[in-house]
Amino acid sequence: MRFEPHQYQQFALSWLIQRSILDGEPGSALFLDPGLGKTSITLAWVKLMKDLSIARKTLVVAPLRVVYSVWPRECQKWDQFNSLRCSIVHGTATQRMKALKADADIYLINPENMPWLYAQEPVFNTLVVDESSKFKNWSAKRTRALRKMLPGFERRLILTGTPSPNSIADLFSQIYLLDEGKALGTAITRFRNRWFYRGGYGGYQWMLVKGADVAIQRLIDPLCLRLSAADHLDLPEMLVNDIWVDLPEGVMADYKRLEREMFIALNEETTYAPVNSGTKYLACKQLAGGGLYGEDREPIHFHGAKTDVLVDLVDELQGKPVLVAFQYRHDLDRIRKLYPSAPSIDGSSRKSEASELIDKWNEGGLPMLCVQPQALSHGVNMQSGPGRDIIWFGLTDNLEAYLQLNARIHRQGVTGQVRIHRILANRTVDEAVVNRIESKDSSQTALLDSLKRYKDRTNESSHRVIVSAGGNS
Repeated sequence: MRFEPHQYQQFALSWLIQRSILDGEPGSALFLDPGLGKTSITLAWVKLMKDLSIARKTLVVAPLRVVYSVWPRECQKWDQFNSLRCSIVHGTATQRMKALKADADIYLINPENMPWLYAQEPVFNTLVVDESSKFKNWSAKRTRALRKMLPGFERRLILTGTPSPNSIADLFSQIYLLDEGKALGTAITRFRNRWFYRGGYGGYQWMLVKGADVAIQRLIDPLCLRLSAADHLDLPEMLVNDIWVDLPEGVMADYKRLEREMFIALNEETTYAPVNSGTKYLACKQLAGGGLYGEDREPIHFHGAKTDVLVDLVDELQGKPVLVAFQYRHDLDRIRKLYPSAPSIDGSSRKSEASELIDKWNEGGLPMLCVQPQALSHGVNMQSGPGRDIIWFGLTDNLEAYLQLNARIHRQGVTGQVRIHRILANRTVDEAVVNRIESKDSSQTALLDSLKRYKDRTNESSHRVIVSAGGNS
């Protein structure tokens, strides 16, 4: 199949060629929403630079599932890129070394192996970081290793749809990969002191100085191209269906005791308050979903309020394939008691198993697939099959993971309306999670503020209207 770029892809490729080849700038960033084809645009750029003898050996750093399932497949899919040879640097130390010494054009490695790669003193002249938010932590080992390798790269490109998933402060490390500090400086402490101040709930968060976001954006604008799917893709509308349920009376009494402990911890103005309150908060989330981990990490099941709704939803969909997002292993246990044959993709899934399940989903061969969002967030296409329904059994606190999972189906190539069903427990922290997601603010400050607003609402009233099914929002 021949790659025929859409107009916006041609625009992005032209911008990239102008900046990196014609102007000779070393660093560029494509901040493109999921579904806009970042990989194919990048392959066209790499192929052109190879033909011009600019790119000799290209290092691509990407999440492991993307390393195995996205880049090699994109090379095989498009006629223009078939000649590009890929080598996956993964496995045992011996296997990694063999792959590193292989004669190839593109070397693919996951972020966790960057410290090992740096120690081998490899020679690359082109760098692509796919999902650069993986390097948002300035002090992480992977980031430190990559920073030390930067002088060897003549061209650098970072790709992501969510460059600042938690805070605009996350941009510092990613932009440094492009220009080694020319735009935002070379020291993260000076960057924070210039543009931020301590604030938020309990004073533990970095808050932007007034006008800092505009100033930072102005500094990095020349390096970055931002394209939104809403502006360039004619996607069918995504419907959000919130279904609120009541916890059983006895469980609600236990839940409220646990919730009071959480609020007490939140009110403690000590260094340890975020840790204590965070532990209580996670326990509240789990109990709202139906279970808890005991002291020995064995799951304890408390109620089936959400699984009852899951059954009703699946029955209502009359055989339509569903993607069920779960957070905890005990969530999956309860789901599998009802649907024992439902396969799952989680943090323990082997890459080969996950790839096979994704292929079966796209072929329409799975009536239900359970997934942990963090295990299936980046670079996976699941829009080809008949499945158009995602059921969130329990919402994630990670806004990036929430948006990315929905975008596995709601992306270019999908036909028909995509439906997002969120099963939520009334009068629980689920209300705060929804508030945080709807605000599109994924910072820890936003979570604490959402919990505080939820606490205030809880104090004002202990009742709300229950939507038994189909409450669209």
